[in-house]
Formats: sequence, C-alpha cells, structure tokens
Amino acid sequence: MKKSLLYGPVTSRRLGLSLGIDAVAYKACTLDCIYCQIGRTKKTTVERRDFGRADTIFTELAGRLEDGLRADHITIGGSGEPTLNTEIGKIISGIRRMTDIPVAVLTNGTLLWDPAVQDALMDADVVLPSLDAADEETFQRINRPHPDISFQRTVDGLVSFSGRFGGSIWLEVFLVDSVNTSDRHLEKLKSIADRIGCDKIHLNTAVRPPAEGFVSPLGQEALEEATRRIGNKAEVIAEFRDEKGNTRQSEKKLLESDLIGMLRRRPCTAADIAAGLGVEESAAQVLAGRLAADGRVEIRESGSETYYVCPVQSL
Repeated sequence: MKKSLLYGPVTSRRLGLSLGIDAVAYKACTLDCIYCQIGRTKKTTVERRDFGRADTIFTELAGRLEDGLRADHITIGGSGEPTLNTEIGKIISGIRRMTDIPVAVLTNGTLLWDPAVQDALMDADVVLPSLDAADEETFQRINRPHPDISFQRTVDGLVSFSGRFGGSIWLEVFLVDSVNTSDRHLEKLKSIADRIGCDKIHLNTAVRPPAEGFVSPLGQEALEEATRRIGNKAEVIAEFRDEKGNTRQSEKKLLESDLIGMLRRRPCTAADIAAGLGVEESAAQVLAGRLAADGRVEIRESGSETYYVCPVQSL
C-alpha cells in the first residue's frame, strides 16, 4: 500500500493541532543532527530536486478537507528538509488556495541563503527555522552538516530571509547539555537571534529519543535560566496536550495505517496518539502495544515518558 504523504493531525508544542505534510523522501536532509528524533542521516545532501509529490499532496488534502479536517496549522516538514523540494513554493500556494488553515514550514534554515528558496516560502504564514549553534565548531558538533554548508552562510541566510519575509518567524534553538549551554554561548546565540529579528525564540531539549544516546537534555531550571539569558522573545516549548474537544476529530476509528503514518515522522506517546487521532488513550495503547508485540513498532523510554517509535527498516 502506498504511504500517505499527510500525517496526523498530531499535537505540536508550537503549532497546536497540526496536519503534517511530508515534502521529501525519508531523511533527505542537509544535516545529520545528533538529537534528531527520527534517527541518523546516512548521507547528507544539498541537491534540490522535484520529489514529484505536489499533486499527490493536493489530492490527499482535498480528501481530508472533504472529511471535515480540523487543524490549527498545515505544516510542511516531515522526515527530511522540505526546502530540498523544488516544488515547495507550488505546494504552499496550492494549499493556500484550498483552505484558510495557516501554512507553516519546518526547516533547518541551511538553504535560506538561496534566493530561490526564499521566494518559494513567501506565501507561508509562519516559518520555523532552527539555529542550535553560535559558532562553526558547535555547528559541526551538533548539526553535522553537508560539507558545502557553513555556519556563517546559514546565519547570513536567516538574516536575509527575515528581511524579506512578511509572515512570522519562530526560531528554534535545541539545547544539548554541556555542548551549547554555557553562558558565553547563550549570549552569542542571543546576539545572532537579535540580528535575525525573529518573532519568537523557542528553546527545546531532548524530550523524545534522540539519534545519539550521548545527547543529554537540559532540566527545567536550566531551560528557564537559558530563557532569561536569551531575552523576552524566548520561551521553553513544553509538551502540548490538547484540551479543546472541538479541535479533535471525533468518532474516528484508530487504524494501523494512521498510527504507523504518525510514527514514521516522529516518536509519540500514547497521549500524543490519542490527541492526534481523536481516540481514547486506552485504545491508542492497545493498538501500539499490539504493533510492538508484532515487531512493527519499538518501545523506548525517555525520561519518565514511554514512546512508540517506527523502526528504521520499516520506513
């Protein structure tokens, strides 16, 4: 059976109830970040190409809208770097013609120096780029970029894009304990964020299982201290739990394909599954447990949470 390019809606710490769109092939990415929740990038790339997904995305979205889709955002991202898709501008403008639901783009920001990429994102409502480092050494250590990508070019691209873009820019900074968390590094990150001129700065840490086991999360107190150092635009993005019944799809049968579609893009707790698919948490636990027993889903512990993860070989 052909894999769907749409997944969720899933609960997002920043975007509420978010319908995801997978714009590129699995792990087609410019980076191999040590904290990536969907695993290692075997071969980084900077080659932009047509992944042939636009028409399929429009067809699938039309069906979801006809079924009464409720979502706070439609989010282009998925299991790789979406700006590698040369059709991303067509996808954004096409979605905007189909619905009033705001369009968000999750990107690592490494290609924003390219005017063609900037042009393609102009119709988005919100762009959420990442910046985890304040210097080349830390950039290499955390993000492990393609050889053609440099820290300075990435920052220059973010600054240039911000000067042109009319929507909102929410910068995400992923903090790894003892790697990019010193007072000096946080001060440098603040200075760069000020140059970019983003609307919000979201501080994140390793909540879900990361690509590398040595990645250590920051505690709540340390995250709050980092927020104070970076400034009043900064906030810790806590786990989102949907409490609005009218934003959830009701009376939806939980199918294996729905659950696998979610887990291909991100590890989820039973609560995440329940909120994203509009079912009882007990039903989510039963199905996820059955898939785990069959070897189609893995169970991983992270902190006090239990996550269900789609094995790499099944992607």
